[in-house]
Amino acid sequence: MLPPIRRIDSHVHFYTARDLQRVADSLPYALPAPHSLTTYLDRLIDGAVMPTLINNVHLSILPDSENVFASFTELDDLQAENPSRYANIRLVGTIKADPAYATRERLAHPQIVGARIVLHDARPETVSAARFSDRQWQGLYARLLPHQHLHIYAKEAGTNLRVLRQIPESIRVFIDHLGSCHCERGASEPAYLALLAEARRRGNVWFKGPGYRTAVQPEEVARFVMQIIDGVGADRLLLEASDAPHVGASNDGVPYSSEFDLTKTFDFVDAVAQRVAAHTRIPVGQLLRGAVGPLAG
Repeated sequence: MLPPIRRIDSHVHFYTARDLQRVADSLPYALPAPHSLTTYLDRLIDGAVMPTLINNVHLSILPDSENVFASFTELDDLQAENPSRYANIRLVGTIKADPAYATRERLAHPQIVGARIVLHDARPETVSAARFSDRQWQGLYARLLPHQHLHIYAKEAGTNLRVLRQIPESIRVFIDHLGSCHCERGASEPAYLALLAEARRRGNVWFKGPGYRTAVQPEEVARFVMQIIDGVGADRLLLEASDAPHVGASNDGVPYSSEFDLTKTFDFVDAVAQRVAAHTRIPVGQLLRGAVGPLAG
């Protein structure tokens, strides 16, 4: 019998029906299905995949990150009940980056590795020069511990850049979805190149996959990855992530859930890494998880 394939998942969301019920009347679309840690783990393990590190990231539709803290308890219970099956899994979390929510007490939890700013499709010009640099935000930055990072999600490279420039340069930053969800603008979009240049100048900015929100074709995503490597460095890349449970839709309106599941997403990031490795000679494993150290704290 072959040993299980070891994986990390640097970006996934776990939440229950009870979590969703809190926002049932406030969403302009149908609620997604619940996505529990237990179901996720059992599907992977039963498929001969052993996750070694998982990052439960703040889910933007929820008003807080209490589901992240609940997942820590859920894994503790699983490991107590069946240590041979679950013992070697490490779970960390990234909470909502809100000055009122990301308190010293919450950030002090030993499994919290960062806080996430979510801007979705906000245009760059909507991010004022002081939106993320006023007294409240400066207080949040001061509360981040040395091993923790700030995590930015915006679909537009220019929006990511505006936020990044307001964050103190001492703070490590991870940028979601390779920094752009607009494949149609190309990997040489001026705003994208400017984002990479700023990341290189700072020296402590990483770009995270899985990349399917950039494009659903691995060859298209590979162009963005190679631009990151050229502009910032291969050591600033972390492709291995699922972004499960694949909510939302592409710019063409195709639901991601119709294109991806856990297996298909990991196959997707493998395909991206293999294409990039063929051009750069950088090992696939380094592209997938070479930057896991800064994420894990």
